[in-house]
Amino acid sequence: MQISLATTIPKVPSFSTYYPSTSNQTQYNVQKPSHGISTQTHISLPAPCAVKSSSTGFLSAIERAIEEEEYRKARAEVIRKGLNVEGYSIEGHSIGGHETCVIVPQLKAAFDIGRCPSRAVHQNFLFITHAHLDHIGGLPMYIATRGLYGLKPPTVFVPPSIKEDVEKLLDVHRSMSQVELNLDLIALDVGETYEMRNDLVVRPVRTHHVIPSQGYVIYSVRKKLKKQYIHLEGKKIEKLKKSGVQVHKLLHNLCDRVVTEIISCLMKMFIC
Repeated sequence: MQISLATTIPKVPSFSTYYPSTSNQTQYNVQKPSHGISTQTHISLPAPCAVKSSSTGFLSAIERAIEEEEYRKARAEVIRKGLNVEGYSIEGHSIGGHETCVIVPQLKAAFDIGRCPSRAVHQNFLFITHAHLDHIGGLPMYIATRGLYGLKPPTVFVPPSIKEDVEKLLDVHRSMSQVELNLDLIALDVGETYEMRNDLVVRPVRTHHVIPSQGYVIYSVRKKLKKQYIHLEGKKIEKLKKSGVQVHKLLHNLCDRVVTEIISCLMKMFIC
């Protein structure tokens, strides 16, 4: 089963292409790249700043504004093709080089935070794959917005190699904005597991990128009494448990594991 969620942003043309020499106020028709919607922008410039070398900074500012507008349009037009697998909704939101965030509401989990889309704010668990800004840039906003809404501090998982830098980043934002930014920051390495709740476990998996990165597998578990203890009464079983004896064995739910393996594959595709 192959799943591909991808969005591309066309290159914004250079503004210099559209500015011939002029002496009077002139109106320019700037044809912008299409996202399936025909758009045209009319820009009026006064003569003194039309095409002189001194206007370079001015034109650059307009170029940046147009590029940002193009990005906002592309972002608004992203089709969120949610998947439904074994009762789990998987919502992918990714614009290459700008932001990536994958959300699974039933698990209350977001994988990477991008620019902190509103849907991600209400997820209690956040799994960061690596430290590129299009994947982690919205982290301070995510934590601060949860605090603003009165939500409990989130649990944020990061690769161990970036935990110290993430703490420094959050300290800078705490100092600048004078807010607490409460969270439970957990460095979880490949090969380790973390119990999100009694029946849910997360395990990082190694991924390959130009900087340290990892994906995550979440799977449900249930406990089954070992055969040698089945004949015992409840009180005796409880006594054994308190003494440290492992009276149960853990069984992984394969269906849930398939779902989270799909999520892991998505994250590997989105790591860029």
